[in-house]
Amino acid sequence: MESKLFVTDLKENESFESSFLVKAKTLGNTRSGNPFLRIRLADRSGETEARIWERALELNGDFEVNDVVQVRARVERYQGELQLNISDLERIDPQKVNPSLYLPTGPKDPAELWLQLTDLAAQVKNSYLKRLLQSFLTDADFVKKMKQAPAAKMMHHAYLGGLLEHTVSVTRLLGRICEHYPHLDRELLLTGAILHDIGKLEEFSYELQLDYTDAGRLLGHVVLGVQRVQEKINKIKGFPLDLSLALQHLIISHHGEYEFGSPKRPKTLEAFALHYADDLDAKINHVSGLLAADQNGACRWTPYQQVYGRYIFKGSIADRKDEEVQSPRKNEEAEPQNYSFLDLLAPGGKREEH
Repeated sequence: MESKLFVTDLKENESFESSFLVKAKTLGNTRSGNPFLRIRLADRSGETEARIWERALELNGDFEVNDVVQVRARVERYQGELQLNISDLERIDPQKVNPSLYLPTGPKDPAELWLQLTDLAAQVKNSYLKRLLQSFLTDADFVKKMKQAPAAKMMHHAYLGGLLEHTVSVTRLLGRICEHYPHLDRELLLTGAILHDIGKLEEFSYELQLDYTDAGRLLGHVVLGVQRVQEKINKIKGFPLDLSLALQHLIISHHGEYEFGSPKRPKTLEAFALHYADDLDAKINHVSGLLAADQNGACRWTPYQQVYGRYIFKGSIADRKDEEVQSPRKNEEAEPQNYSFLDLLAPGGKREEH
């Protein structure tokens, strides 16, 4: 196992040895013509610049972008910023790498979230829906992936464990909505909420970077999710057709509008409820992250958020001591503001052609 000192723990004039994920590297030349390497290193706490001045050509061939490397370095200050002067570097075998050290992770314990999800599933008494849920919840591969997968690449819950956190939140929210609107089919909604984003288990890869899989780009999580549910339903003898259609409609319409990647728009009360609960949880998480990432305490407003087409008022929010929604464990600025206004209108995340 690689030793680890996090980016946020680095101190000026300190010599150390630790491991980092390589985000970028460029081979250049000094003014005197000597080769050097400029490297961007990262872990779950943040990113830092690094340089290799000696043996640059030799070490350049030993690693690539997205490798995890063990470095020996000294922390120096250059133009006001901390920078690593690397004296030696070695690529780490990917099989020995713990991705949670290098990717942002959620603020909540996946084990506790999983217990909450199974408790919510236990509230479903309909024999067919119960068997369907159990076919997923007793699948070891499904359980492992649900505890690790992100809910998005860049927007809401875009960190390890984010999908499970989002799923539990939406399911709990719908449970409360059903208390307010008792004529809604509560068991159908709880089942739909638990399963609505399972296609994201195949949509994203998250070994050492959050990115889309081929299936994610070609089909998307809505289609992938409906496929997985239909496969399970086909194995349950006598599963009612009307119930199957109602459940699959929840999944296939939860993005709400065609322009946001929804093959169908909501056409049942339960579908409307899921769509808006999903949308609400995504936006609350994202805006909470923007507020948490804005470290300019002297200003009562965030920078202009292009994705929403507005500034966000911080007010006294920064003084809250016990927030329900927290930012992931990553020291970073707000999301890059290169989205269109429609990006976050899509429920559950960014409207994007993958």
